[in-house]
Amino acid sequence: MCSTRGCVKNLNLNLNLMIALPSIAFGGFSGSAKGVTARQVGGRSILSVKAWPTGTATSAQVARRASMSKITKSYKNLTNAQMMDWERLAEHAAGQSVFGQAAKLSGMNLYVRLNANRAMAGETLLHDAPMFTVAVPNVSYSNVVVTPQLILFGGIKHETSPYKLVVKMSGSQSAGVSNGWSKTVIISSEVEDDWGEADVTKLYLKTIGVEPTPGQKVFIESYWLDTSTGFTGQEFKDSVIVTGESSYQTRTRVTMDNLDPTEEQHVSALDMDYSTNAPVIYFDTVCLGHSNVASSEAILDKELPEELIGLSYALARGMGEEGDLHPQSYQIQSIVWRQKTELHFMHRGGKYVKPTEVFGPGVFYQQ
Repeated sequence: MCSTRGCVKNLNLNLNLMIALPSIAFGGFSGSAKGVTARQVGGRSILSVKAWPTGTATSAQVARRASMSKITKSYKNLTNAQMMDWERLAEHAAGQSVFGQAAKLSGMNLYVRLNANRAMAGETLLHDAPMFTVAVPNVSYSNVVVTPQLILFGGIKHETSPYKLVVKMSGSQSAGVSNGWSKTVIISSEVEDDWGEADVTKLYLKTIGVEPTPGQKVFIESYWLDTSTGFTGQEFKDSVIVTGESSYQTRTRVTMDNLDPTEEQHVSALDMDYSTNAPVIYFDTVCLGHSNVASSEAILDKELPEELIGLSYALARGMGEEGDLHPQSYQIQSIVWRQKTELHFMHRGGKYVKPTEVFGPGVFYQQ
């Protein structure tokens, strides 16, 4: 005798065994029944159980799945010649390892894989098979900072277009976890470094949803993507312990967001990037001038650090009424006044024409 619940449990178990056993008993069996699929690979019967999602898919995952479906369907619209080119390319590309051996990759598999990579980076579908290449560079950086307030890669070796950096990261895991790579998700497929730094704080929070927890571990995977072909470089794996704060000193950057809204401003664009390793400032500023003085002022809403108060010199250019360019030179001075930093852009050479674009690097002299 058995309870109703026990009988039902045993019945379900027996049914599942009946479903799985035929593919073992009969070598030629293939097909699916319930959550079990049997297939023939290299003369062997392979059983697999359908994996069901354990959580809610993110918007990025939903979009990627929809993209994969669209790409797969588009393969049928290729010409026979295009399909043959993809098959030839697939012969040179290694598939995922199975039982220690490289799996054979079909032209359709490669078409979907490369175009999925390109779609992830915002590129259009590639219908013609690209030239086979293995020259995609490897990721190189000096350190990673992970705190609740800042997530940044420092010392990145920059790669120019068509390469884009793909970064995958996990949420906070126990410090004792040694293998958390299955927990990583793509936080961006086009991370851009800025003078060797890549701040991914906003991207991480948008994707993961919560700040990293101090004392726990975050797993990181990164690789370069060649957007022209869809091929990727070798995946670099790293893991770091989250700290409460970091001693890493990020570069100071002044933009329009740093202007005091209560003050009169004489710039229509402002971007000043202070180097941490050399006495250099990079300018991208448009000066409007004011009154009859050949200068412009920008007043910030806070004080800059003392070491950034001083003089700098940079090139400039202005557009004349007839459309001709007038090269100029400017002296840029920063001073502290009323607990705010004022930036004075003063014309020093060339025909004064406004508005003036102050651009490029300038040598900085601390005062």
